Amino acid sequence: MAIGATTLTTVPIVDIGPFLTGAPEEKSAVAATVDKTNREIGFLVITGHGFDLDLLARWFAVSKAFFEGEPSAKDAVLAPPGEQQGYHRMGKSGLAAKEGEKAPPDLREYFMVGQTDLSDPVFTTGQAKDFHRENRWPAGNEEFRQVGTAYYRAMADLGSKLMRIFAVGLGLDENYFADKIDHHFSILSSIYYPAQPTPPLPGQLRAGAHTDYGSLTILAPTDAPGGLQVRTLDGEWVDVPYVPGGFIINIGDMMQRWTNDQWLSNMHRVVNPPAVPFVPKPRQSIAYFLHPNYDATIKCIPTCLDGAEPKHEPILAGQYMKEKETAIETATPTK
Repeated sequence: MAIGATTLTTVPIVDIGPFLTGAPEEKSAVAATVDKTNREIGFLVITGHGFDLDLLARWFAVSKAFFEGEPSAKDAVLAPPGEQQGYHRMGKSGLAAKEGEKAPPDLREYFMVGQTDLSDPVFTTGQAKDFHRENRWPAGNEEFRQVGTAYYRAMADLGSKLMRIFAVGLGLDENYFADKIDHHFSILSSIYYPAQPTPPLPGQLRAGAHTDYGSLTILAPTDAPGGLQVRTLDGEWVDVPYVPGGFIINIGDMMQRWTNDQWLSNMHRVVNPPAVPFVPKPRQSIAYFLHPNYDATIKCIPTCLDGAEPKHEPILAGQYMKEKETAIETATPTK
């Protein structure tokens, strides 16, 4: 797909298949498209990724059954304060709050999964314990655990492929990021947005406007009213297209820092469905947040200097995440 010389005002759809299986010139063409997209809007929809869509459908199904099941089963795997792994109740967080905005809590509940095999000491030694915790799985629901584990691992593989595309797009060796994500602390979040038979509070959204923290996010949404929007460089909110079998990719704050702000970690939100006509249909999304190794140094990569000074001081990925999480804890959403 070719992108013109003008600044993007829509989210492009990019077939990454030629990068994964093609000749060097095909790899370069895909990477160049991704590079332009990440500079101008920070979002794209990928096809040709080769991901097992049956696995995606199974994770949607078992997640939906969990969210629509007994409240006691969900409460049994609540994530304790300060931890991510486990269930997070409706209305207990507001993404806009971390951007310093005052807004009601988001209309979503979610379940988070971290690294699924912590047997390697790299995940449990020293400071690693702060970023890698045992997962909480619903008791008596082996399918949930099995499918969630398989999906997390498959996402990690796709994430590493995308980081290879990013490296080439930035003029780096294809494996530049490999040793920066080989013991990553990525998080998988299955998100449930219920139908809205009653109007939300003023300013309340399914997910308030925010950026993501890590290197990239891989998102799979369902096709239902009330969806994802991204803000263009002109300040306009535009819908991110739903493409059957496609994944929405956006870069996060750490990748923006890596690129000396040349790539854009962009504001996005999930809007409410229209009140009229009321469609009693929930929405689901599955997001994989690729966070680098906790001890990876996030500093300007050589190809992004262009004779200028780095705009950010080097910082460890884990330290950056802790600072962001502290900021969230001190920004409580308005009830």
